Amino acid sequence: MATFHKLPSCKWQARVSRDGKEQSIGTFRSKKEAEIEAHRVEERIYYGHILNQPHLLFEEMVDSWFRHKQNELKYSSAEQLEVTSRLHILPRFGNMKLSKICRLDVKEWIQDCVDQGYASKTCDKYLGTLKSIFHFCIHDLEILEKNPADRLRVPIKDAVDSNRKVKYFTYNELHQLLEFMKQYKPKRFKNYPLYYTLMLFLSRSGLRISEALALCWDDLSCNRLTIERQTNRDKNNLLTITSLKSYSSYRTIQLDDDLLYYLEQFKEIQKKIVLNPHGDNLIFQNGWGQYLMPLVVREAFESYCKQVGVEYKGTHGFRHTHAVLLLESGASLLYVSRRLGHRTIKTTTDTYLSITKKIVICSFRYAYPIITYVASLAYD
Repeated sequence: MATFHKLPSCKWQARVSRDGKEQSIGTFRSKKEAEIEAHRVEERIYYGHILNQPHLLFEEMVDSWFRHKQNELKYSSAEQLEVTSRLHILPRFGNMKLSKICRLDVKEWIQDCVDQGYASKTCDKYLGTLKSIFHFCIHDLEILEKNPADRLRVPIKDAVDSNRKVKYFTYNELHQLLEFMKQYKPKRFKNYPLYYTLMLFLSRSGLRISEALALCWDDLSCNRLTIERQTNRDKNNLLTITSLKSYSSYRTIQLDDDLLYYLEQFKEIQKKIVLNPHGDNLIFQNGWGQYLMPLVVREAFESYCKQVGVEYKGTHGFRHTHAVLLLESGASLLYVSRRLGHRTIKTTTDTYLSITKKIVICSFRYAYPIITYVASLAYD
């Protein structure tokens, strides 16, 4: 049975009984408000729910949330969550009482992230992590009533700017870079065209660099390439072979005849030059038969781009280039989406559809029969 007491400040304090002990549930402006809240709390007690803990600090339950997420995610993904919460969320909310964090606090925080120059996708990641923490408090710990970050989105000042962040090589830039690499002779293993082959392969397949570096010759059967693993490096640069980013990343793609012919030649060169071939029969291994390190690959690619006079677009730039050139040649969004291993076609559309006018025109051509059909339904 709840009890109510009027304080000298004219506010009303409400107490509820649980396990034979009275517990304060806060102070209220009127007795009616106190009675309403007491009734709600007593209902939670009756159904065995955990009561709100008004003095619980945000940082006190983040550890519980992280231990929970570690059991669900890969090591690399969990590590990213830990870094995001430690560097970008806890400094702002760590010392705040969980029950006192309101929607305005979250809005101001995400706006500060945008004002500091973080990319829209990065801010989305930060906001998604915060939403996950609040979701855990509501549905797993049952110590919070509602999510103050629910349905909030990252404000985008200029949608055009987000499209410009997709870096890719034009056809001429790619051709210029590959022609240079074809003639380039490295200081060591001069007759082993490793980086040329890797550049050519990334631009013709659209694979992520982590996926490409984990490939074995056994993954290639006729003109079909199966992607089912990727490389990962921890803080100490130790290599592990892990599962892919999502279920849609597991895929089999077709390689063109020119690329297949060159890969066959490369395989023969590799047999003659690599000193101690890797036991996994890797497609891309250095001259000593070891896995390539993404950092070394990026530094090498950046150096080659500088020598050619082409802006370095990152290793992911070859993936973007592959997608853009496919779309500009008339490939459908669905085909490109599946080839890249995107979870939904919306990811492909949001990333590439507005980059050039050619893509919009080509994509509209594929969408036109669907649009016509949908329009006809409205008149039936």
